[in-house]
Amino acid sequence: MALVACDADISVQNEPTDPVVQEIALAFVERPLLITDEVEYRTSLTDPTRFNPGARLLLKQNAFAQSAETDLTAALFAEGQLYDVKDLVASADGMTLLFALRAPELEDVPDELQPKWDLWRYNVSDKSVTPLIADPQLAQRGHDITPAFLPDGRIIFSSTRQSTSRQILLDEFKPQYTALDENLNISTFNLHVMNADGSGIEQLSFNLSHDIYPVVLSDGYVLYSRWDNQSDRSMFNWYKMQPDGSENQLVYGWHSHNTGAAETAVEFTKAIELDGGGVSIALASVNAPNYNSWPQQIALELASDNDQALAGETLNIPAQTPLFPWAFDNTARPETSGAINSYAPLKDGTGRYLVSWSPCRVIQDDVTLSCTQVEADAELVLAAPLYGLWLFDTQKQTQVPVRPGQEGLLVSEPVVLQSSPDAVFLPENPSLDADLAAENAAILHIRSVYDFAGTASVNIARLADPMQTTADMRPARFLRLVRGVPQPPDDVLDVPNFAFGVSRRQLMREILGTVAIEPDGSVQVKVPANVPFNLALLNAEGQAISPLHQQWITLRPGETRSCNGCHRAQSTAPHGRLTGEAASANPGLDTDGNFANTNPQLVALAGETMAQTAARLNGTPELSAALHYLDIWTNPAQREPDAELLVSAADLTSAPPAGVECFAQWLASCRIRIDYPSHIQPLWLLDRRQFDPETNELIADHTCVSCHSRTDVDSNTQLPAAQLELDDAASDIDANHVRSYRELLSNDNELELVGGVLVDRLVQATDADGNLRFVTDEDGNLILDDEGNPIPVMVTVRVNPAMRAGNALNSSAFFSLFSNAGSHQGYLSAAELKLVADWLDIGAQYYNSPFVIPE
Repeated sequence: MALVACDADISVQNEPTDPVVQEIALAFVERPLLITDEVEYRTSLTDPTRFNPGARLLLKQNAFAQSAETDLTAALFAEGQLYDVKDLVASADGMTLLFALRAPELEDVPDELQPKWDLWRYNVSDKSVTPLIADPQLAQRGHDITPAFLPDGRIIFSSTRQSTSRQILLDEFKPQYTALDENLNISTFNLHVMNADGSGIEQLSFNLSHDIYPVVLSDGYVLYSRWDNQSDRSMFNWYKMQPDGSENQLVYGWHSHNTGAAETAVEFTKAIELDGGGVSIALASVNAPNYNSWPQQIALELASDNDQALAGETLNIPAQTPLFPWAFDNTARPETSGAINSYAPLKDGTGRYLVSWSPCRVIQDDVTLSCTQVEADAELVLAAPLYGLWLFDTQKQTQVPVRPGQEGLLVSEPVVLQSSPDAVFLPENPSLDADLAAENAAILHIRSVYDFAGTASVNIARLADPMQTTADMRPARFLRLVRGVPQPPDDVLDVPNFAFGVSRRQLMREILGTVAIEPDGSVQVKVPANVPFNLALLNAEGQAISPLHQQWITLRPGETRSCNGCHRAQSTAPHGRLTGEAASANPGLDTDGNFANTNPQLVALAGETMAQTAARLNGTPELSAALHYLDIWTNPAQREPDAELLVSAADLTSAPPAGVECFAQWLASCRIRIDYPSHIQPLWLLDRRQFDPETNELIADHTCVSCHSRTDVDSNTQLPAAQLELDDAASDIDANHVRSYRELLSNDNELELVGGVLVDRLVQATDADGNLRFVTDEDGNLILDDEGNPIPVMVTVRVNPAMRAGNALNSSAFFSLFSNAGSHQGYLSAAELKLVADWLDIGAQYYNSPFVIPE
C-alpha cells in the first residue's frame, strides 16, 4: 500500500497472488456522502426506517482491486430513480445474499403510503434478485430489516409488523394498530421469523422500543440489540434468546456505554461473530462525524460489562479489547492509521478481514493532505473520509486494496460470500409447557426478592421462620406487575399531550396484577406471555418500596423463567443472565423436608424455595387485582397463624378500576386500568357524611370537597383546608385537567381570603442572606412611593404538592394523614388508599388508555 499525491488517493501497486483471496466473492453497499447539496448521509438507531436514497448494492467476483463489479439492484427500478440498500448478510454456504431495500420515494404521496423497507434475496447460482415475500401487499404490511439465516433455513429479521402484539390488542378489546416506540416517533421494530419463501411470519420479541440486528451465533442462540428506552433509560444493549424467543435475557452493555475512546458514549449495535466463535462490534458514537468506529472484540463468555466478570469468572483486562493491531477509534480526532467504518471476518483461519477503511486525511491551507505529511501537533481539520475496501491481515499486519475509495462516496457493510460452518440447530425449547402455552401464559419464579447479586439484604432464614418473624414484620409483602400501554400512531389516534398528565416518564401503564411474596422472599406466579412487563416490590399498603424496574421482561407461552432476585441500580453485577449470576442467596433446603418451624404438611423438596413448594402442592398462583395474603406456613401447633390480609377493589363504593372483573377467573388478557377522572376524582366527591342512626343528625362530614374546595356547603367562599382544592372544576394551570389533579401534583400559590375573595397571598421577598428586598432602579437605588417610603418586592408563597407522580411511598404528605394517629385516620378505606397508591406508582397519569380520552 502507498499513499501518493496530495489528495492521499490509494494507489494499487500489485494484484494479490494468494489464490484464496482471488476466489473470494464479496458484496458491499456504495452510497453518496451527500444525499443532496445540504443533506448528509446519516443513519439513526432510533429510526431504522430512515431513507438515504442513492445507495447501490455491488458484487465483486474476486477480492482484488481490478476485478469486475456488478450492480445487483440497478435493474430493479427505472434509470435515475434513487433507492436505499442496507443490512447485508450471507448464508453459511455463501450461495445466498439477503439485504433490506427501500424503493424510490413516490411523488405527492403521504408518508404513511410511501414504500416500506423490504427484504430481498440474491441467489449466486442463477444470479437472480427477488423479494423474499413475493406478494407485494403482504410485503408492505410493515418495515422489514436486519435479516439473518437460521440453521434450519428460516430467516429471523426485525420488523414493525407486530403480528402477535396486534392480536393481543384484540384480546384486550382494543383496536388493532402498529404501536409506536417509547419516544412516540416511529413504529416499534421487534424480531420476527419466517420461512425461506416468506411464509409463516411469527413475532418473537415484544419490546416497546426497537429490537434490531439479530445475529445467529455458532451455538444456535440469537444475539441482538435492544433499545432499552423505558422511563429514564435510553440505550442499546445486547440481549440473547433461543430462536423460538424463549430465554430472552440481557447479556451485555448496561454499564458499558462510556467505553468509547476518551470515554465517549457508544451503543451496542450489530454484533459480528468472528472466526472461531468470538464476538466483535464496531463500537461507534451516535452520529459519528467521520462515519468511523472502533472495532472491539468482546469477551462475552466472561463478562456482562467491560469491567464486570460473570460469576465464577475473572477479568484480568477489560472485556473489550481492540480487534486490530492498528490505532483506530470512534472519535473525530485524526488517527494516522485512518478510520474504519465496518468490516467482515474471513472465516478460514487466516485472521483476515474485509474492511471499509479510510486513510487519515486533513485539510491544511485548503489542500487535502495525508496525516503523515503534517506535523503531529499541528491544528488538524479532518477532510472528508475516503472509504474503500481493504483486506486486513492481522497475522502479517498488512493491508491489501480490494476496492479503492472514491471522493464523495461511502463504501460500507462488506460481506464475504464464503462457505463457513453453519450454526447449531436449536429446536423449539423442550421445557415449554403445552398447557400453559394454550392459555398464552408463562410462569415467573424469583428465588428471593431479598437477593441482590447473590447477597441477601436481610436474614432470609429469620424472615422465613414463622417463630421468629410475623407477616407484618417482613418488609416486602407483594409483587406488582405493570405493562406499558402500546401507543397508537397519529393516523389511528392523535393522543393529546395532556392525556399523560404531569409526567410522561412512564407514558401510560396498566397493572397486570399482584401476588403475595412468600416468607423467604420467593415468588412464583402465572403471568401473561408475549407481554412486556416490569416489577415492583410492595409493602402491606400496596406502595412500591423498590425502584422502577427499567427493563421490560417478556416470557414466551409455556415458558418458566427463574431468576435469583433483584438488582440495585448502582450495581454492575450480572443480572438476569441465566448463566452469569452469582449463586442464589436463597438456595432452598439442603434435603427434602420442612422449612424451619413451618406447617408440617408443607413438605419441600431439596433446593425448593417456599414459592416452589407452595406451587407444587397447591398450584401456581395467578395474578390478582387485590392485595391478598393467606398464611399457610405458620404451624398452628406452635402459634396462631397470621391474620389474612385482603384489600380488594370490591370494597370500593366508588367506581372500581377498569378490568378488575376479569380477575374473577384470571385470563392472560386481564388488565387493570386507572384513569384519574373516572377512578380517582370520584374519591374526593364521594359522600362521606355520618349521621346519627336514631336522630339522623349529621355527626361528621368527611366528604373531601366539603373542606377542600373554594366554597362551603352553603356556596359561600371559603379558604380551602390545607390550601388543597379537590373539586372537579377545570384547572387554571391546564383546563384539560380538573383542578384537584393539578392541586395534588403541581406546585401552587398559597391563597388568602380578602373581603370575601380568594387571592394569592403575597409576602415581602428576601435575598440570599434573609434581608428584605425593595424595588430599585437600574443603578441599584431605592425607588420610593408617594410618601417617600421604599417599595417592598412582593412575591407569592409556594405550596408544595402533596403527591409525587410515580412514587406513592414518597407521597407521605398525603398518605401520612390517613395513617394511625393521622388527622384523617379512617377517612379513606384501605381499598381507596391502595387505589391511590397503585395510580401514583404507575405514573399518576391522567388517562391510561388512548381510547378513553374524550374528543
